[in-house]
Amino acid sequence: MPKKSNTKRADGRIAVQVFIGTVDGKRKYKTVYGKTQKEAEAKATELKVLLKKGIDVTATGDTLSTWMDYWLSSKKSKFSPSYYKACEAHLQYFADSLGNIAIGKIKPLDIQNLINQLEISNPATGKPSSKRTLKDYLQKLSSVFEFAIDNRVIDYNPCRKIEISRIAPKDERRALTAEEMRRVEEFHHRAQLPAMLMLYSGLRRGEASALLWSDIDLKEKTIKVNKSINFSDNSLKLPKTKAGIRTVHIPQKLVDYLKSIKRHGIYVIETASGKPMTATAWRSLWNSYMTDMNIEYGYGGVNPFTNKKISKYSPARLPMVIDEFTPHCLRHTFCTLLYEAGIDVLVAQNQMGHTDVKTTLGIYTHLNKIHEENSMSKLDDFLNKNPISKTEEA
Repeated sequence: MPKKSNTKRADGRIAVQVFIGTVDGKRKYKTVYGKTQKEAEAKATELKVLLKKGIDVTATGDTLSTWMDYWLSSKKSKFSPSYYKACEAHLQYFADSLGNIAIGKIKPLDIQNLINQLEISNPATGKPSSKRTLKDYLQKLSSVFEFAIDNRVIDYNPCRKIEISRIAPKDERRALTAEEMRRVEEFHHRAQLPAMLMLYSGLRRGEASALLWSDIDLKEKTIKVNKSINFSDNSLKLPKTKAGIRTVHIPQKLVDYLKSIKRHGIYVIETASGKPMTATAWRSLWNSYMTDMNIEYGYGGVNPFTNKKISKYSPARLPMVIDEFTPHCLRHTFCTLLYEAGIDVLVAQNQMGHTDVKTTLGIYTHLNKIHEENSMSKLDDFLNKNPISKTEEA
């Protein structure tokens, strides 16, 4: 007996209904469509497979933007305001192109194309994105898909197969060179205090901004870290985890430097008017710091075109010729110093305030790889300078 075909609609498509369950005593169906009977039945079979897996097929048509909103709402109380805003910004990049597409219809190729575009030019900066930035964007989008999987809406995360180009720029975060560390130690500027503090304690910018002189014990050579400044609204906040509340042991070099500092208010780092630091104050201070360092170490204080002394207040500033560094570079440098000093990774984790030892271990592993590569380069140089003659080989 020939198989019965479904009725063809006015638009030429074939419709097949699939029973998806009973709600309030009523049978519910979902209709799938195909240009042919075979295509419609294939979609019906695919839908039945999803039902057997426990997927909520009534929600598979929800857009990506919808599930981005669901995910963000679930994390709002768990994330800091600044990180929450970063998540919103990163996800908006994908929402602009894919937000109106059903979450179950998004393919890896759709995401890969956007990652490739982001590598070439980041809309926030107009510059190529670093590998770390690309991974951050991808990780946040992947979290949305994983959230949908946990809620039985989809059964596959298209982010799992996305590749980050090997030629993408390396992370902007770096450790200072020995020469740059010398500059921090010797160059007098209002930013020298926060720079020395973060370089030799590893404090985050927010932690350093909230630090009181009473939190520092120069006799015991320790700093108590128990609060931070939230720069989104300039409020004090407690660390999110136990790892954030810690006692940092500082080297004698920092102790000696702090002893030489004339104290004004209760905060170790403050604005010129004696108030707590804000994001704007930090930006102004650091721009001034880098500009003055560039004049001193990049040009030797003399304009190469006029042979006159350079004034930092000149409206026509000279180009940066030294490598700039950020406050986070100082923190990363401290972790590098811990590695080079042979400090145990668990001790380093506590010093840095990392919630998960994997974060510290990841830095240590990366530094160890660089150390091995540098060591082999030294061997190559030695062999090039000291070739083995045939006579010696014999």
